Amino acid sequence: MALDPLKQIDLVVIGGVAVAFLITYFLLRRIFFGPLIEVMERRALRIETARSRRAEAERSLEDAQRRAAALLQAARDEGARLADAAREASVKVSEARRAEIGPEVEAIRARGRDEVLALRRSAETRLAEELCACVGQTVAKMIGRVDERTVRFLVTRTLAEKEAR
Repeated sequence: MALDPLKQIDLVVIGGVAVAFLITYFLLRRIFFGPLIEVMERRALRIETARSRRAEAERSLEDAQRRAAALLQAARDEGARLADAAREASVKVSEARRAEIGPEVEAIRARGRDEVLALRRSAETRLAEELCACVGQTVAKMIGRVDERTVRFLVTRTLAEKEAR
């Protein structure tokens, strides 16, 4: 038995398949493809609308950013101008105030120096007395009785040498 593909073609079967295909195609087109195409067209329209709105929003945003940058620069310039003016006014006021209170400041400084010097002398005297007492107690414990004038002389001499350095 020879298999000849041309002899196996049956035109009735081919016609039936073609008719079934066409019926299926028209049914699918009416029931499925029509609504699908309609949905796809609405979706494409929504996408295009959203894109145009986005482009418009981007343009608005760019305009707002440009205006904000211009306002910010103007505010910075105005702030710098006001700061310079305030600085100049402050310098003038400071100079005028210094001229007014110059002698008073010098008197206060002189009194302050005198007070600091007096406090320092007082602190040095207390330190010397406490040091004499400590040295006297330490030496008394180590070797017994000690002459207080000798301890005071040694402490005074040691402190004087420390100040000389």
